[in-house]
Amino acid sequence: MMNTTEKARIVAEIKAFKNTDFSDCPELTDEQLSQMKPSHLRKQPRYNTETETAMQEA
Repeated sequence: MMNTTEKARIVAEIKAFKNTDFSDCPELTDEQLSQMKPSHLRKQPRYNTETETAMQEA
């Protein structure tokens, strides 16, 4: 379980990320986008382990 300090750190990190300027990043082509897969499909065992851990902590 997270303590208040850790929650505040995570919220601050999320807010900082929302203000990140990505305008200098190149756009992906349609071919590049079609090759992308969600993380839970690429790394099935890792995703299942993280999901089970998150469910147990909740």
